[in-house]
Amino acid sequence: FGEARGKMFGVLECVDSDGLTHWLYAFSGQYSSRWLLPGWSPPLFDVEQFQRINNPEERRIKDITRQIETGVDAAREKELKSERTRRCRQLMQDIHALYSLTNFRGETATLSEVVGTERNYPTGMGDCCAPKLLNNAARQGLKPVSMAEFYFGRENRSRTRQHGQFYPPCSDKCGPLLGFLLCGV
Repeated sequence: FGEARGKMFGVLECVDSDGLTHWLYAFSGQYSSRWLLPGWSPPLFDVEQFQRINNPEERRIKDITRQIETGVDAAREKELKSERTRRCRQLMQDIHALYSLTNFRGETATLSEVVGTERNYPTGMGDCCAPKLLNNAARQGLKPVSMAEFYFGRENRSRTRQHGQFYPPCSDKCGPLLGFLLCGV
């Protein structure tokens, strides 16, 4: 209920080949600035690779922003803004290339193989609960039975999420991935 407002959480009930019930848990994006927490479904990418790509480039982008904010002349500002835009786009492409999705047929594909390269992916695509849960279940050889996603915390700024309410997977970030992830169920 602090500055971060709230977060989506998800629970997936699964069964293994012996019919035993398993519960998987996920949070959207990061939790307390961490991608990995014991007992929670991991992201769809290798966190160490992500950090190797993201951290140095994010520092460069922030440095460019600081240069712009210092009050450079108009020509230099235009050049810096163009460079920052180019670097941000390239960074997002590099990050999205790290995502690996596995479905219940045992097939693995990248984000661009699942969604295509013709569109710009919304920020956070693949970081929601449903993709994390389904990917984790498929990789463990578990069969999904039921899933619930709920919001915990202060109402979000856009007022689309209320504390304690259940929500279906989002259409813009999760929707394009769910068809592939559910193949073979």
